[in-house]
Amino acid sequence: MTDFPEKDVSTIARIFVNLGAAEKQAEVMASQLLKRAEQIAVERKISKVEATETLLKQVIEARQGA
Repeated sequence: MTDFPEKDVSTIARIFVNLGAAEKQAEVMASQLLKRAEQIAVERKISKVEATETLLKQVIEARQGA
């Protein structure tokens, strides 16, 4: 498993907390999202930032019921 900078995990985790997740759950979700973003970046030949942004948009849209 790839280790992500603690700052990245914390930043994404805060988004999940703001969406209603518990602190520990948010950290796990953030790590999973970053891992998946890395996979998508390789598959689609895009940056990790772009892949992360895409996944976060999907999470937020799903949370809003879009």
